[in-house]
Amino acid sequence: MKVTALLVSHNGARWLPAVLTGLDSARARLDQVVAVDTGSTDDSRGLVAAALGVEVVAMPPQTTYADAVRAGLAAADPAQPDEWVWLLHDDARPGPGCLDTLLEAAQQAPAQLAALGPKIREWPSLKRLLEVGVTISGTGRRETGLERGEYDQGQHEQQHDVLAVNTAGMLVRREVLEELGLDPQLAVLGTDVDFGWRLARAGFSCQVVPDAVLFHVEAARRGVRASALVHHPHREERAGALYTLLANSPGGWLPLRAVRIVVGGVLRALGLLLVRAPGESADEVLAVADVLGHPGRIAAARRTRREQQRVPDEQVRHLLAPFWLPYRHGLDFLTDLWVALTATARDDLARRRAGLGRSPEPTWRRALGHPGTLVLLVLFLVSLVAGRHWYAGAPLHGGALLPAPDQVGHWWDLWSSRWHALGTGSDAPAPAYVLPLAVAATVLLGQPNLLVTLLFLFAVPLSFVGALRLFRRLVGRGWAALWAATGYAVLPVVTGAVGQGRLGTVVAAVLLPWCVGAALSMADAGTPTASWRATWRTALGLGLLTAFVPTAWLLALLLTAVLLLTRWGRDHGRQLAVVLALPLALVLPWLVGTDHAPGAWLVEAGRPATLPVDPGFLDLLLGRGGGPSAPAWIGSGLAVAALLSLVRGDTRRAVGRAWVVAALAAVLLAVVAQVGIDLPGVPSDFRAWSGFLVVVVQAAFLTAAAFAGHGVLALFSRASFSWRQPVAGLAVVGGLLTAVVGVGWWAGEGDDTLVGRGPLTRLPTYMTQLAEDSPTEAVLVLTGGHERGVQYRLLRSGAPRLGDDGVLALTAPDPRLSTVVESILAGNDPTAAEALAGYGVRYVFAPEPVDSAVIGGLDASAGFAAASAPEADTRAWRVEPPTSLDRLDHDPATWRPLWLLLQVLAVVAAVVLSLPERIVEGRRR
Repeated sequence: MKVTALLVSHNGARWLPAVLTGLDSARARLDQVVAVDTGSTDDSRGLVAAALGVEVVAMPPQTTYADAVRAGLAAADPAQPDEWVWLLHDDARPGPGCLDTLLEAAQQAPAQLAALGPKIREWPSLKRLLEVGVTISGTGRRETGLERGEYDQGQHEQQHDVLAVNTAGMLVRREVLEELGLDPQLAVLGTDVDFGWRLARAGFSCQVVPDAVLFHVEAARRGVRASALVHHPHREERAGALYTLLANSPGGWLPLRAVRIVVGGVLRALGLLLVRAPGESADEVLAVADVLGHPGRIAAARRTRREQQRVPDEQVRHLLAPFWLPYRHGLDFLTDLWVALTATARDDLARRRAGLGRSPEPTWRRALGHPGTLVLLVLFLVSLVAGRHWYAGAPLHGGALLPAPDQVGHWWDLWSSRWHALGTGSDAPAPAYVLPLAVAATVLLGQPNLLVTLLFLFAVPLSFVGALRLFRRLVGRGWAALWAATGYAVLPVVTGAVGQGRLGTVVAAVLLPWCVGAALSMADAGTPTASWRATWRTALGLGLLTAFVPTAWLLALLLTAVLLLTRWGRDHGRQLAVVLALPLALVLPWLVGTDHAPGAWLVEAGRPATLPVDPGFLDLLLGRGGGPSAPAWIGSGLAVAALLSLVRGDTRRAVGRAWVVAALAAVLLAVVAQVGIDLPGVPSDFRAWSGFLVVVVQAAFLTAAAFAGHGVLALFSRASFSWRQPVAGLAVVGGLLTAVVGVGWWAGEGDDTLVGRGPLTRLPTYMTQLAEDSPTEAVLVLTGGHERGVQYRLLRSGAPRLGDDGVLALTAPDPRLSTVVESILAGNDPTAAEALAGYGVRYVFAPEPVDSAVIGGLDASAGFAAASAPEADTRAWRVEPPTSLDRLDHDPATWRPLWLLLQVLAVVAAVVLSLPERIVEGRRR
C-alpha cells in the first residue's frame, strides 16, 4: 500500500506550524508528500517548504480546491495500484496516530470502500465535536447528526458508512479520486459532500473512523482566513449545498427540489431576520438566486454525474438525511425564539422589580391601588356603558365606517389580489390599512367584526395606556402625567372620531403615543445599537400610522425638516432618512396606486365624502374636526392651559418644543381643511376629515400643559410668591377641565353616535341574499334625477365591506356603464337591459326619493320587469336577460406581486430589526 499526503495551503501561516508538526509525526507511514500553495500572501509557502523539504507547487490565488488537488496529483509520482491519498488542509492538525488508524482501517477495507475520514473536533477548543461524517438534507443543509455544542465524550466510536467525510483528513483511493475528481464549480466549501454523493452513486462507499481524530479550525467557513475565493462564507456555503442538491438528486425529484429550495429559502431568510441576522438572510436569498439563475451549470453537472453513475439512486437514499429533519430544525428554531422572548420578558420584569424595590404587598394589590390602574378601570367601565348598544346585532357600521367582513379571508384576498370583483371590476390596490387589520384579525382567531368592535368600544382606555406611558416618560410619575393621559384618552370621542366611524383617527390615537415614545428613544438611547433599534421601531410605528392616516407621514416630513435644522438632526441624518423611507415601503402597493390620485394622501381610513366636513378655525383650535362631535367649550380649557403654559420660566424650553409640534400640525391642518380632494371613484370634490391632525394639536397642547403643571404644588408652597404660581394653577385647571368634563360628557352622551348595528343596506332582503350567494348577480342602485344628475352604485356580493371603500375610491367609473344609465333615463335604448346583464346586474333599485325620470325611463325600457320593493316610496325592477360578467374590466395589475413582495420584506425587516437584542443572543446560544 502506497500513501501520499497532499497538503493545500492558502494564507494559513498562523496554523501551519501545528499542522506540520502533526504531519511530521506521520512521516514514517508516508511514501511521499506533495504541497500546493494557492497564492498565499503570508509566509505559508516558506513554512511548508522549510518543514517538509519539498518543492511547493505554486498556483494562482483564484485556484479552487478541486484544481489545487488536481495540480498536486499531477506533480506527484505516477499512480500505483492500491495507492491512497491523504488530503490535508493548512488549518487541520492531525491528532496523534490519526493516519495510523486510518491506514489500519484501509488495509481491512473491501474493494468498494474508497474513502475514510477521521472524527473532527474543533480547534482550538479541542473538545467540541464538529463532524463524525456528514450528509445533506432535502433543503440543502449540511447535517452532521450532532447536537449544537456537543462535546466528545466517547459517544461516537463506531466505524460506519456515511455519505461523505470532510476533505480535511480524508484518506481516499487515488484511482477513484482521479476518476471522479472534485468538482471545480465548488470553490472551497461543499466539495466533500458533493464528492461523497458522487462516490456513492458510482458504487463506492465511504466510512468514518472515529478512533482517528483531527482538529479543524474551519477557517474558510468561519471567515477567519484572508481568501481570494471565499468572501461571503454563509452565502457561498449555501450556494454550494444547493448546487450539490440539484446536481446529484434523481431527475424525478428535481422539480420538487427546485420548489422546495425557493420556498425553503424564503422561510430561512425570514427566520434569519427574526433572529436579527439580516446579512445571513440576504445571503440566503442571493444563494438561491445564484444557483437557480444558472440552469446551464446545473445541466452540465448532471450530465457528468450520469456518466459516472453505476448504481440506482435508491441504494444511496439511506445515506441522505431523513425527510423530517428540516422540520425538526424548524421546531428547534421556534423553541429558541420562544426561549429568547421569555428570557427577555423575565429580565425586563426583574429590572423593574429591582428599580421599584421589594414590597411586602402582592403585585396585583399594588397594581389595583395605583391611581393609573384605577383611572383605566373607570375608563373601561365607562366604555362599556357608552357602547352598550354595540354588543350584538349586525356588524358595527355607520357614518364613515363600513361593516367589517364576516371572514378575515376577505381582507387577505383584498390585499393580495391583482383584480377585484367590485363594481365594474378594478385593478386598484387595497388601502394600506387592510394588511394590519388582516394581521390583527387573524390573531383574534379570524374575527374582523370583533376587532373593529374592540377598537371603537375601547378606543379611550387603549389610548390611555399608551398616553400614560408617554407622559410619565416626559414629566415623571406624578399627577400631571395622569390627568394629561386622561385628557388625551378622551380625544377619540370628543373630536367625533368614534361617533362618526372614523377608523383612521381612532387607530391613530391609539398608536400615536407609542410611536412618539420610540422617536424619543432615538434621541436618548445610551448606545448606537439601541438608537438604531429605536429608529426601526419609529419607522414601523410611522408606517402603521401612515397606513391608517397618510397625513401622518406628511407631518413627519415637516418635523424632520425642522429637526435637520438642529445639530441632532444633522448628526442623525441617516436615521431620519430610514424613518421617512421605510414607511413608504410598508404601505406598498397602495403607494403605487396613488400616482394618479395624489388626493388620497389626505384621506384617512374610512368612506371618503360620507359626511359634510367644513370646520371653522375655532372648531379646529378647540379640537373639532367637523361633523358631529362634543361641544366646543369642552376643549376651551385645554387651549387656555396650553397658552398659559408659556408663562412658567423653568419649563419654557420643553413647552416650546410642544408648541413647535402644535404649530406644524396646525399649518398642515389648515391646508388639509381647505383643499378640495378629487378621487376617481368619488362623484364630486370633497373636503377631507382632519381628525388625526386635530388629535396631534390637542396632544401637543396637553404636553405643554403637563410640562407647566408638573410640580405646580411645590411652586405654591414656596415662600417667594409671584403671579406665575396662580397662572400655572390655571393651566392645571384648564387641562383638568378637558379630562374630567370630557369623560363626563362621553359617559352621558357617548352613545349618541352615527355608528351602530342597524341594517346594512336598504335593499330588499331577496336582493341582498341573491348578491351574497352569487358573484354574477349584482344590484344597480340609482339615486338622483335629471336636476341633480343620476348617481349609481353597483353592489356585488352584498353590501360593501370595510376596505372595499378604498379600492372603489381609486377606481374611475366605467364610461360604458354611465352611457347605459343615461340611455335608460332617456327610455329609448332597447339594448340597455342586455348591457346591464353583461355587468351581472339582476336588479335595479331606486330608494326614496325616487325621481320620476328614473321611474319613467325604466318602465319604458324593454327588458325590465317591476319587482317588489320594501317600502311604498321605493321602486325595484328585475333585469330579464341572463346575467354574465362579460362587460367587467378584467385587466389585473401586472406589477402587484412585486410590490406585495417588497412590502412583506419591508414589514419583516422592520419587525425583526425592532426586536430586543436578547433574541439574537438566545439564538446564538
